[in-house]
Amino acid sequence: MDIQNHYYGHSAALALHAGLDSVRHLRGLLQHGWTVRSPSLVHFSDFARLPRTSRRLVWSHRARGWDPAEDPFLTTPIGAPFLYLSALTADEPVADLGAAVAFPVHDTRLVKLQHDDAALARELAERDGPSLVCLHPEDLDRPEKVQVWNEHGHRVVSAGERRDPQFLGRILRLVRGARRVVSNQLSTAVVYAAAEGTPTAIYGGDLAIGSLGTEVSRRTRELWPEFHDDTVEDATRRAIALAELGHEHLHSPAALRAALGWDRSTAGPFLSYWGGAPLRKAGAVLGLVERTEGAQDAGSGQSPLVFLRHPLSHLPGRLPSLPARNALLPEPLVPSGHTPHSA
Repeated sequence: MDIQNHYYGHSAALALHAGLDSVRHLRGLLQHGWTVRSPSLVHFSDFARLPRTSRRLVWSHRARGWDPAEDPFLTTPIGAPFLYLSALTADEPVADLGAAVAFPVHDTRLVKLQHDDAALARELAERDGPSLVCLHPEDLDRPEKVQVWNEHGHRVVSAGERRDPQFLGRILRLVRGARRVVSNQLSTAVVYAAAEGTPTAIYGGDLAIGSLGTEVSRRTRELWPEFHDDTVEDATRRAIALAELGHEHLHSPAALRAALGWDRSTAGPFLSYWGGAPLRKAGAVLGLVERTEGAQDAGSGQSPLVFLRHPLSHLPGRLPSLPARNALLPEPLVPSGHTPHSA
């Protein structure tokens, strides 16, 4: 229904579990990252209204950051795509990386963070030694950001572009093989790592994120103190992470096909993906269509001109292809121009 359904290889992971031979359009909106508040307010805020048969598909109804009973919309929990991919690859060995892996919270085309990359790179080097640093594609486009990590002896890698169907597999490979996963804020990758039983750590102080300021960082410390306390055991964090990711909501292949609208063929999701959703989002940006009350995205309040700087990034494209069954955990990518060294 919308391009966010196909971010980070999520729809590909769901299609593999559902037993499909290709990715299809979803009948609804799919949560595409771990959130500290309701996905209705964070990821779906441009869609105050949906077609009658469409669903708001979330990962969990046991996440600490929001209460489904108080949400302004009805939501359907299906479990995180990461958990489906983890189960599909449970018997595939991953080589020990012998190093920590850091996932710094990233800028976006719309929102720039206020934080010190050099300070985080230095702390990572002091506490974990030379590490792998997985930068989001938004940050890889900025050479000065890559240079900071190189200067402190770290190896920069990438999980790919946002619409790369193997993105999630590369993240899974990294967090499963890491000695420890580190970030400067509790975030999706840290929750993934904890769910795999990998030790995690949060470095640095609160981050300021666009119009939200430091509210997200403060909220993570208040609601998930276990991830900020070095004395908490990995097993405790794993139990929390599995609840956040919706482990208890995982569907059988048949039930997942039904939840996503993949048990029948209709033109609605196709038409919405290529026409209805882009028009709706454009209307929301221009103030012509109402957004969800209480929207919590960091780009709220920005001028429409900010969105128009990268107009093609908001447009739909071909659906992602399915990764081969023997290539679900690919090696991370090495950015062009970066020479890797042993971590």
